Amino acid sequence: MPGSADLLRLLGQEPKGVPGQLWAEAEEHLGLVFPGDYKELMSALGNGVFDHVVEVVSPIADDESLDDYLSALHEAPDGLVPWGTADRGVTFFWRADGEPDQWTIALCDAEFSSWEEHDGPVSAFLLDLLTGGFRSGLLDFTPTRNPGFWPG
Repeated sequence: MPGSADLLRLLGQEPKGVPGQLWAEAEEHLGLVFPGDYKELMSALGNGVFDHVVEVVSPIADDESLDDYLSALHEAPDGLVPWGTADRGVTFFWRADGEPDQWTIALCDAEFSSWEEHDGPVSAFLLDLLTGGFRSGLLDFTPTRNPGFWPG
């Protein structure tokens, strides 16, 4: 299954690297364990926007990000854990059912009336989206030849 290394290669990005202790502290504060793929990706890139479409958020990006993430977590519907947003109010969640590394991805519109799913993990979803392997009726996105990442 494709992972964060494949996504970094596609984007031409070098990993930054974040100490694992920051993740442990964030997980303890939030009362949840994040999927390993997400921690690997966020440790490599941090917050940012993929190809002007998907903004992925990290609870360890800076001093305010943990509190911002906690607020987003409390606003999320039961059983869902947020990890990103896109235009037109689209929100990306994990369906927090079972072990974190097995969570599926759900994206929905602002009214929570239209949903789409992907098996995950986040890196595989982004890779599929950016290369045209996943087409979404919720996102206004056409894959480009050279997808990019812009740090947040």
